[in-house]
Amino acid sequence: MRTALREDFGSHEIIIKFVGTLLSENNRYLCGRIMKHFFIIAAVIVASLCSCNQMSRLVILAAEEAEYNKCREIFPEIECIRTGVGAGNVIKACCNLPKGTRIINIGYAGSNNVEIGTVSLVSGTFRYTDGNYKFDDHANPLHLSDEGLPCYTGNSFFTESDRTEPTLYDMELNYIASFSPHLELVAAVKIVSDNLSVDDYVNNAMRESGILTSDEVWAKVRQAVETILSRNQDKKR
Repeated sequence: MRTALREDFGSHEIIIKFVGTLLSENNRYLCGRIMKHFFIIAAVIVASLCSCNQMSRLVILAAEEAEYNKCREIFPEIECIRTGVGAGNVIKACCNLPKGTRIINIGYAGSNNVEIGTVSLVSGTFRYTDGNYKFDDHANPLHLSDEGLPCYTGNSFFTESDRTEPTLYDMELNYIASFSPHLELVAAVKIVSDNLSVDDYVNNAMRESGILTSDEVWAKVRQAVETILSRNQDKKR
């Protein structure tokens, strides 16, 4: 009888160990599955957060050093980037920005008949064409605001214009707009530096002090940007 009991107990012990092994293997499998799903979910959450951060990133783009320095002074809470002048420099700067970055372009612009020192929102951006041949999509128009003035972007300094209505001229804005929808051009604020005169531009934009660097002018720039951002916040609500 005792021998039979020992044999029965031994059999039960083997069965218990076997079931325990199965449970242990199953637990490891279940744990593995749980951890796998956990890491997948965590990765999705992290990616979503990164995407949100990129979408919410706001930068100010300014072409020249004088504009860039004033932007850093007036907007210490916003990242400011100096692009350099012209298409090539804008392309290099914008290529380094992550998708979804929101952009405000601030800088000097010439004008056919707007007073020097005027601060204006840009209503729409267009690429300047010489009219030798009219390509359907060459102008690359982009509406920015119901207020302000149109701005034409060219590859060289504007010294003449056949337009009679108040117009702005620069060498960067429309190339920035070309990165839409990869980047979001929120708005552009321009300060009139000259009336299509190189001498006026040099005398005004290249001076450390003067109308273009005055507190009054840049207070208007600050106010314009704050209005833009406030309106964008209202749209999201």
